[in-house]
Amino acid sequence: MNKKGAIILEYVWLALTIFAALTGSYKVIKNGFDESYIFFIIAVVAAFMFILRHAMRRYTNNNKADK
Repeated sequence: MNKKGAIILEYVWLALTIFAALTGSYKVIKNGFDESYIFFIIAVVAAFMFILRHAMRRYTNNNKADK
């Protein structure tokens, strides 16, 4: 994947994290935690994917700069 695609994918994961957390918070207020916990699970998974993609991109960029 090219550099621009990797950056876009990172920000897609970040946007999904924010969207899921906000939706989960709204659902907690309206319906309670029983109907909204899945949004928090999605937010945690998306945040993990963002961190993983970001670390992989930085690692790849540092290795390419060393060569």
